[in-house]
Amino acid sequence: MKNYKTLFCVAIVCLMQVLFFASCSPDDDNDGLPMITGVRSIENPDSLFTEGERWQLIVIMGRNLNGAKEIYINDQMISFNPTYVTSTDIILSIPEKLKLVGEDPNLKPEIRIVTDHGVATYAFHVNSPAPYLISYTADWLGEQPLAPGQEIRIKGENFYEVQSLYISETNPYEVDEEGNPIEPEGPVAKYEISEFTVNASFDGITATMPATFPDKGYIVLECYSGPSVIGFSSVKPKPPVIEDISSDMPVWGEPCTIFGKDFDDVVAIMIGKDEITIPAKDIIANDDNTQLTFSLPSLPEKGGRLILITEQGRDTVPFYQKSRVMIDFDNYGRYFWGGTDLGKSVDETTANNKPANTSGKFWGIEGTTQIGNGWWGPLYLGEAQITDIPDDTPIEKVEFRYECYMHYPYVDGMDTWFILCDATPTQGQYFFDGYKDRITGRCEHGRWMCCSIPMAEFTSVATFGEVRQNLTSVYLHVCNPNNVQDIAVYFDNFRMYVNP
Repeated sequence: MKNYKTLFCVAIVCLMQVLFFASCSPDDDNDGLPMITGVRSIENPDSLFTEGERWQLIVIMGRNLNGAKEIYINDQMISFNPTYVTSTDIILSIPEKLKLVGEDPNLKPEIRIVTDHGVATYAFHVNSPAPYLISYTADWLGEQPLAPGQEIRIKGENFYEVQSLYISETNPYEVDEEGNPIEPEGPVAKYEISEFTVNASFDGITATMPATFPDKGYIVLECYSGPSVIGFSSVKPKPPVIEDISSDMPVWGEPCTIFGKDFDDVVAIMIGKDEITIPAKDIIANDDNTQLTFSLPSLPEKGGRLILITEQGRDTVPFYQKSRVMIDFDNYGRYFWGGTDLGKSVDETTANNKPANTSGKFWGIEGTTQIGNGWWGPLYLGEAQITDIPDDTPIEKVEFRYECYMHYPYVDGMDTWFILCDATPTQGQYFFDGYKDRITGRCEHGRWMCCSIPMAEFTSVATFGEVRQNLTSVYLHVCNPNNVQDIAVYFDNFRMYVNP
């Protein structure tokens, strides 16, 4: 009986040892080496993907990921917070400045994690921005059409990881008015352009025309991150040329007009990276196609540029560059009236003559001035620093712009001024006779105007970098030394604009 008890006790000890070593040993299938099994979004555990975007927050899933010492994406070491590292998950953000495989094909499109017990890799592609074609040109021989073997030069942006370039008689990526893809009626004939070179800045392609191609159709560029299409004609095209725009930051619902030439066969206006599309049916052209008027259906969240698309090509103009806004009363800057007549200031909740269209919060002044007795005060910029304008930008290229709404007509003698860079060596004061639209040169009362003052009127410095850190406030003044005047003036979107 003792022998049975002894054998039973030995068996129990052996079983406990097996369980102990099993619980302490690494995973049987990879001997404790780190392994990446997938990448997902932080919100949805089931959203597995192998492609991402710069700035994206991701969760790297796997086994034995604890002890991570270094993490690489595209062969570049990135920072991470060890607090968000466990044996099965690592949370991190793809860096904004990460160099892409499209910029350097020698980089490995992968995530690599170096731990104190091994290295794990996982194929992962950080996408380049989507391409878009603007126009093409060639050394045209008078009125002769393009010939096989002739060189053409294609202009655009984001020509990364080109997969295919061809001419087609039909647009394989056509969409309807709601933005839904339209399936081609038959097979898409592709006249492949096999000989081409992308320039170092990825915004130009030098190509050789194929042996055969249609007289009219489309140039189609397909990149890893998406396609882009422009109209094609074998005879010299006339792509649109944007010369000016009534406002680079119009108030929502207000008409905005593009000025230029060759605005024929308009396809659409696009804002930002496919953010807002305004179809041709919602765009009004004048008789000679030199002006196009539209209204924003919604406010851009990112913006950056406006793209005019015609059958002959494209042109762009800066539009809703939010990184250059100093005060919009919504996200940047704040109202602070520190001068006289504090009761004269109003906002979107207290204005007696509120404009019909607004872009959120605005600020203004209401009242009746006595002769020579006006109102003045500062608006503080808060944290806005306008960081994306290079320091060496010539001050002659920079404008101080804002949106202004005058409820009452202009009265002779109206005296106004602005001060920028208050109490600094670069301080500048600009006097003018009333608020006027930058296009018409008149006070267009009853509608939002885009007003503009050259920065060279404020300061004598040579470059924008010399005034950057001194942009802390905007002082404004309203007065009339000659006549009593009713005032109801409202402001929005104080910003800097750099002429292309």
